[in-house]
Amino acid sequence: MARGPSDEEILEAVEAYAARRGITTRLSSPGTADLSRQSLLDFRVVRCIETRDEHPMREPGSRGEIADRPTYTDIRTYPVDPPTDPERAQRWVLVRRGSLDEVLCADCHGGTNKCAACGGRGRHDCPRFVDCAECQGGPDACWECEGTGRSRTRRATASRHPYATAQDRAARATCARCRIPDVACPECRGRRQLDCPACKKTGYVQCEVCEGTKRVTHQECQGTGRFTVWTEGIVDRTPHHDKERQLGRLDLRRSTGNLGEWRKVVLTKATDKLPDDLDDAHRVLITPHLAVHKGEWRAARHSATFPWSASRCTPTRTATTTPSPPTPASRSPPGPPGNASATSPRSPWPRRSS
Repeated sequence: MARGPSDEEILEAVEAYAARRGITTRLSSPGTADLSRQSLLDFRVVRCIETRDEHPMREPGSRGEIADRPTYTDIRTYPVDPPTDPERAQRWVLVRRGSLDEVLCADCHGGTNKCAACGGRGRHDCPRFVDCAECQGGPDACWECEGTGRSRTRRATASRHPYATAQDRAARATCARCRIPDVACPECRGRRQLDCPACKKTGYVQCEVCEGTKRVTHQECQGTGRFTVWTEGIVDRTPHHDKERQLGRLDLRRSTGNLGEWRKVVLTKATDKLPDDLDDAHRVLITPHLAVHKGEWRAARHSATFPWSASRCTPTRTATTTPSPPTPASRSPPGPPGNASATSPRSPWPRRSS
C-alpha cells in the first residue's frame, strides 16, 4: 500500500493553496497550525438468504407441465448449487415425489352444470305483445272506438277530440278495429299493443347466460371436470443488503472534488479479516454485521470458492483544506485511515473546508 502524506506534506500543500491566493503564511513551522485526522467508512454487506417451504396445490385441468418439474423427497435436503453471486435472486419450484395426482371435480358433471339463470330450459318467457309507446296503450289509440272495436256513434259517447282540425286528423291512421279513417294512433292503428320486438311474438327469448345450450361451464375447474393436485416445494434465494457509512462532512468532500483515494477491502469468506489499521470505532460498527443471519447460505460463507456476501471497508485519508489540482494535498496517495484538516489561528485568510 502506498504511503500516505505526512503532516508536514499536508501543511505544505495548504501553504501552496494560500500562496496562489496572495496569502503568505508558514503553517509548517512548529506550533503554527494544528492538524487533525478523521477516518471515513463505507461498509456494505450483501447476504444470500435462502428459504425453503412446501404447501399443497390444486389447479384445474390435467397435470401438463407440472409433471416436468424437478421432484424432491425432503425439501430441507434438496441439493442446489451454491450461489455464485449474492446479488442474484433465484427460485426453484419443485414437486414432492409421489404427490402428483388428478382428481375429478365433485361440483360439476364433465365440466358443466345446469344453467341456474333459466333452470336448464335455455330460454325465458316473454310477453308476446307490449303497450304502444305512442298512445301508451290507452283510449287515445282510437278517437272513435278507443281500441275496443265499437265506434263512438254506436255507444252514444262524445268525441274525444271534438275540436280536432283537418291537420290533426291527417296525422292519424285508419283504425284496424273499427275501420274508421283518420282517427287511430299511427303506430298501433287502434290496437293499443304492438308485437314484442324481443321475442318477435313467439313468447320466449333465448337465455343470455347459457346462450340456449341449457348448461354453463363450471368456472372453478374451468370446464375440464378435473383438478391436478400436488405438494409444491419452493427454494428461494434473495439478496439482503446492509451497510454502515461514515463519509464525513459533505462540504469537506465537495471542495476536494472527492479526489481522495478509497482503499477497498472485499471480504468473501468467514476467515477473511478486517484490516489491521481499521479504526476501533469503525470495527465496533462493522463486527455485528458480520454475524450469520437466519437463513443465510452458510455453505458458501465457509467456502473459498463461492462468495456468500460482498462487503467493502474503505477508509481513506485526505486533507480537509486542499488546494486545487494537481497539488499534492488534493490527490494524496492512500495511507492509514484518516481525514486530515489543517487550521491556523494566525492565518489572515479564511479557511475553506472540503
